[in-house]
Amino acid sequence: MNQRVGQILKSAREERKLTIKDVSKDINIPLKYIIALENEDYSQFPAETYTMGFLKTYADYLKIDTAQILNLFRGEQLDQSSLPLEELTKPTVKMIALELERNKALLPIAIILVLIIIVGAFAYFYEPSKDEDSNSPTVLENGNKYIQGVPTDINFISQTIPESSGMALTLTPENGFTISVNNQQCKIFIKGVRTEDNEKIAVIGFNIFPEKKVYLFESKLNEETTLSYSKAELESLRREIKVITQAITGDSAKVFLTLGAEKSGSNIAPSGNIPIQVTLTFVKSSYAEFTIDGQNGERRLIPAGEVKHLEAKDRLEMIIGNGGGVEMVQNGKAKVLLGKPGKMIKKVFYKVQNKYDSTQFIIKEAGE
Repeated sequence: MNQRVGQILKSAREERKLTIKDVSKDINIPLKYIIALENEDYSQFPAETYTMGFLKTYADYLKIDTAQILNLFRGEQLDQSSLPLEELTKPTVKMIALELERNKALLPIAIILVLIIIVGAFAYFYEPSKDEDSNSPTVLENGNKYIQGVPTDINFISQTIPESSGMALTLTPENGFTISVNNQQCKIFIKGVRTEDNEKIAVIGFNIFPEKKVYLFESKLNEETTLSYSKAELESLRREIKVITQAITGDSAKVFLTLGAEKSGSNIAPSGNIPIQVTLTFVKSSYAEFTIDGQNGERRLIPAGEVKHLEAKDRLEMIIGNGGGVEMVQNGKAKVLLGKPGKMIKKVFYKVQNKYDSTQFIIKEAGE
């Protein structure tokens, strides 16, 4: 008999001779949420994203296959929602059976109707999503490729490229990066690595929010690629980004990004429209997730000692699992501790126009 999510977590914990208190202390997740996960009491969590985030953190800690746990969780949720289909089909089948008793001449018609019902139900519930093929490359006229939709199985880490020096980023199948360029959110990630004439070539994806299209380009070792608004596929980009590939492995690449020329007329934002900037110092390890201008960022357990620099144009949302273990500096203000130890904290910063000066914006925090 297949075990359920809660049973797997509990068994793995007990095999390691750990108590629930041990787990809560080690991964800085409140005790009640550990108990809720093992008891599959998901009503304790405010939303499914919280549940899946904590499941991932707990599974990583226990060294369980995280993908398996999350897939099993999704499957269990689907199983719980399958009852309405059975209830909807039962009356229909029963009515056909009664009609057959009254008139056996309707047998061929009844068989056709039953087949239509079965095929229709299957098509409705199992029709592949239009996004399932969104990662299949489409060849453009100039030989480059693009895909529709940023992959959802990659964690995107928010970074800011220094104006003068540039920044090195390591792209892996698990992690990509979100960067802010002239108040424009862009994502960069690795799509794959191919070999040609014994030379590795990195296939890199680049997306400009809120566009769905992802521009793909290939880069060899030490090759420089300029992502420019002069390219038809990147015409909405407000500033050039130069990418030099410094290293390529079997499935990863290290790239160095620098900022180039600005697009004429791209500085249309009024003066005083500064971005929302937050620096988080993780004094203790804590689960964290970020949403930057509507785009999901990282969702993971961040170890003690790590520092995160976040930047958003209009809205920044943060969820921190251990408020007492994280220090925050927001737009140059005094450093503050986010909350009490073990307490989950949610912060939302957003911008509004100054009603007394249309060229100025005010950064506010939800609840102020």
